[in-house]
Amino acid sequence: MTCGVVTLLTDFGTNDPFVGVMKGVILQRSTRLTIVDVSHAIEPQQVGDAAFWLAQAFPWFPEGTVHVAVVDPGVGTLRRAVVGRAAGHLFVAPDNGLLEAVARGASGFEAREIDAERLGVRPTSRTFHGRDLFAPVGALLASGALAFDAVGPTCTLTATNHVPEPVLGGRSAAGCVVVIDRFGNLLTNLTPAAFPAGGARRVSVLGHDLAVVGTFADVPPGALAALTGSFGQLELFVRDGSAAALLGAQRGTPVGVSW
Repeated sequence: MTCGVVTLLTDFGTNDPFVGVMKGVILQRSTRLTIVDVSHAIEPQQVGDAAFWLAQAFPWFPEGTVHVAVVDPGVGTLRRAVVGRAAGHLFVAPDNGLLEAVARGASGFEAREIDAERLGVRPTSRTFHGRDLFAPVGALLASGALAFDAVGPTCTLTATNHVPEPVLGGRSAAGCVVVIDRFGNLLTNLTPAAFPAGGARRVSVLGHDLAVVGTFADVPPGALAALTGSFGQLELFVRDGSAAALLGAQRGTPVGVSW
């Protein structure tokens, strides 16, 4: 059962009308749907960022929500369009790795390839499948006009590694930066909850050893430190500054922890 909520996550920004047009297409199918913008500020073509944030965001919505996610550098090519189902939620996205973090973290994940021709959803453009394919399918699902089992044939997602998993050792773990937020904080693929009692005793990045604190305010302005972020990941920050700028860090920068 869907609940009538549709979320949108894209790299389209808000200066152009792309997002508004997607909402119009959804409302053409049903004006009773509630549309929520998760973000349209994903950096262009950064599928990994979108995969990470989709996995963090979806559990905070009610079961039955349909999540439409479009970061699609391969739009118009032979890449598949899919609908995933996990934890009572539905996910509409290109099969380019955007659903990898959801599929990895949610038990019982299953996917179906969208049979657009059979569903009567015919893209009129090879460059705007957000409007022509993903938005209408999301609306059909959210309105109850389309069941998951009727989307198309079952499929296995294309194997990707946009959000790599950490390597855990006996007394250490090796991870990396997976997302840099707008504050310059470095969000990693390391989850302190998976460490032994007491958590990480030492965090190292680019030759720096960082203290692990509880809040941003636990260190003086300009200090570099680590904490458990709001979504449970180990996060590196500079109080009142940018860790990314200070360290010159980027996606994939190695981060180690030991205890």
